[in-house]
Amino acid sequence: MKNVVLLTTKYAENKADAWLTNEMAYSLRDDGHRVCAVVFSWLRDEPESSVKEIDGITVVRIKLLKLFYTTGFIGTALKVFLFPYWARIVIKKHVRQCDLLIANTPCVTIVGLASFFKRHYKSKAYLVLWDFFPFYLKDLGVIRNKLFFGFFHRLENRMYRTFDRIGCMTKGNVKFLLENYPRVEPARVEILPLWAKIKAVPAIDRSKVRDKYNLPEGKVIAVYGGAMSIVQELENLLELARLSLHSREDVCILFIGRGTERERLQAKAIKEGLTNVIFLDYVPREEYQDVVQACDIGLISLSSKLSVPSFPSKSVDYFKVSLPILASLDAVTDFGSILQNDIKAGYSVIAGNSELLHEKLSILASDSVLRSKMGLAGRRYYEEFLSVENAKDKIIGLL
Repeated sequence: MKNVVLLTTKYAENKADAWLTNEMAYSLRDDGHRVCAVVFSWLRDEPESSVKEIDGITVVRIKLLKLFYTTGFIGTALKVFLFPYWARIVIKKHVRQCDLLIANTPCVTIVGLASFFKRHYKSKAYLVLWDFFPFYLKDLGVIRNKLFFGFFHRLENRMYRTFDRIGCMTKGNVKFLLENYPRVEPARVEILPLWAKIKAVPAIDRSKVRDKYNLPEGKVIAVYGGAMSIVQELENLLELARLSLHSREDVCILFIGRGTERERLQAKAIKEGLTNVIFLDYVPREEYQDVVQACDIGLISLSSKLSVPSFPSKSVDYFKVSLPILASLDAVTDFGSILQNDIKAGYSVIAGNSELLHEKLSILASDSVLRSKMGLAGRRYYEEFLSVENAKDKIIGLL
């Protein structure tokens, strides 16, 4: 039995809302390890500081005083330095032993803490690398100042070198890491796919689910479920709806979720008379899977401005319920190749090529046998490669 600490900014206290970090904690717990989740409330509206025992996991939540949750570079810089400093004090009080620290990006939230754990607890440190914070913000225009970008880049570069091992989602991520952070040793980097708790999916009555949410019974529904922000460049999906409006009357586009872009997108759909577009503001978490399963195609959209390869987490939701995927992606990500050539669970198109995206949608919409074949391929990939047990075993292998 080992003492494991998860260091993260995202951990659900309600099991019904379990996220990747929850699933990892539960898997470690089920193997007999003692698990403590140290959670930073990085945003102003997140929960206050507390220490709780939840589902056999000690959850230590840390939040700063409200005056430190200001916007802009200064507010972010203050949190970058104050959070880890205050966290050391809290961690020393509530964490007695640690054999393994598992942290996830963004690394700017945990400056110096890997070194602290290795020094104070003599622990090993594993980094789950999901994103490259400064590049991500630069691509989206949030960081425009070269000095600010350089500051955060150097900070990340320093942080990566303090971990014993780094897990990246894809080969593209590994390549990007080694090219842009040259002081990271290749021997310490490995591929660690996204993970999920593999479960059987209960059969649903599609007609009842569609009726409950006022979804058209006789149409092929392509669903986008998730955040609606500039990161997703969802205008591409509205353009897809426009091209499909008259050429494919049997198809509609369903958006599920909230975000900074939702109201604007909905207003644009109404203004342009896109009667084949439906918005659902909120679906209870326990019903979300059923709604997605009642659809026919899973949609993914990413900004064409992104320069960092990624593996969109919402793809896991689609794989789980055997939905084929249609993805509008940036030109650098290797997810499209993985989806089409390795998994064979859908089609990918470079963002902005609306005609080709529409062509691929038409192929999927007109061929239910192809949709079923691709959906099952995605489910097989999900079961074989995306289990939390596989990820856990890889991480624990560091000890």
